[in-house]
Amino acid sequence: MAKKEKGTKAAKARPERMLEDGRIKLLLGFVLVSLVLIAFKGISTGLDLQGGSIIQIQAERPLTPGEMEQVTRIMDERLRGVFAVRDIRVRGWGNEFVIVEIAGITPEEAEKVIGKPGQLVVRIGNTTAFTGDELTRVESFRKEPSTGSWEVPFTLTEGAAERFRDVAKATDFDRVNMYLDEGTRVKVNSERPLEGVEGVLERAGYKGKVNATKGLTGVTTEINLDQTLEDLGEDGKRRIAEALNSTGAGIREVAFERSGLVNSAPIGDSLREELIRGQVVKALVLELGRDEKDREEAKRVEVILRSGALPIKVNVVGSYGISATLGEGFARNAILAGILAFLGVTLVIFLRYREPRVVLPILITGFSEIVIILGFASLINWNIDLPAIAGIIAALGTGVDNQIVIIDEILLEKERSIRKKIESAFFIVMSSWMCIVAAMIPLFIVGLASLKGFAFTTIIGATSGVFIARPAYARMVQYLVE
Repeated sequence: MAKKEKGTKAAKARPERMLEDGRIKLLLGFVLVSLVLIAFKGISTGLDLQGGSIIQIQAERPLTPGEMEQVTRIMDERLRGVFAVRDIRVRGWGNEFVIVEIAGITPEEAEKVIGKPGQLVVRIGNTTAFTGDELTRVESFRKEPSTGSWEVPFTLTEGAAERFRDVAKATDFDRVNMYLDEGTRVKVNSERPLEGVEGVLERAGYKGKVNATKGLTGVTTEINLDQTLEDLGEDGKRRIAEALNSTGAGIREVAFERSGLVNSAPIGDSLREELIRGQVVKALVLELGRDEKDREEAKRVEVILRSGALPIKVNVVGSYGISATLGEGFARNAILAGILAFLGVTLVIFLRYREPRVVLPILITGFSEIVIILGFASLINWNIDLPAIAGIIAALGTGVDNQIVIIDEILLEKERSIRKKIESAFFIVMSSWMCIVAAMIPLFIVGLASLKGFAFTTIIGATSGVFIARPAYARMVQYLVE
């Protein structure tokens, strides 16, 4: 009776001994921290799960490799600066097209940021004072407490600041007009709607976007051209007016004005006094309005000024959205595939060993590895997409393979001590881990963007398994076998 009671006490004490083991504590700690990160920060999902947009952009002419690199970099910086979204992919396609994939954003929102060159022109009256290429520093947009307006501070080069001073004096301190992607707006008032305006403009040698509204006094049509008033000249205005008159719509008036105005304001008294004294003022401020839409515009302008203007004009030639509903279907199927893989592995292991005490630790550590991968992805805001889910499944399969090596060494090898068996098993496990990492690193560095998620999650899963989950698993098995 005494011996049996002693054995029972030892059996009861074994789970407590396992929980006190340092390696098992480490595993539980990582799982707990990962669960907290997932609960509070959430998990970012990619385009294929969250939905979003795919946009095709065409440059006005073929680009050199250097120009293509510059265009894709600027577009990427703009999108990441304006939208708090991590899953953004901008890549060149041939030497003329750029493909943009962005999660959680509609095509219309993305086009506002990347569909135009982003060239800033500042005029005093109608005279150019400086351009966006002459900015040396752009500060974060902010709200001016005294006026309540959103503003973007920036700094000019020495030459641009001198030119601003000289133009201000020459124009008798006229209003400062800031244009972003300046063009020309043609306002047409006619008796009847204009038909085939795009074709008429093309025959005159111009392309424009048309917006028509019907009023009490006829039809007002707005035509937006990429060319500036200076580019058009008097000859261009005449040709466009003649082309519009040829439509037979009863043209009453054709007016030309600048488009792309983001701010128009007088030169302040203090700045005016400094300029009159001949001082060179480099630090200026772009002021916008006070509303929420002005805040968003200030943020957009800041990002565009920081990233710089595109070296060439671009046009959006195709765009479509991926619905969140389709993404939810992908997510359900991916999660179902992961669960089926997990259950399949469990069944194979049970059929091999016929021992619940062997299967249970494998399931515990496998689940822990998945939680740790998701927690790490949440910590660094890495997007979980379909390739990433495939990487998690691959890491899970690799982990189970390592665990089978460990359990086989412990159960099948009879002559050596458990410590020697575990050391032998970990030699194989470490060799397997190094081979996986060596294979995945090149895929992560030079692979396609869609494969980076697979490589990343596979590396994280295999690494967390080797250094956190496998040692804890070995200790669990050691306790159970003893």
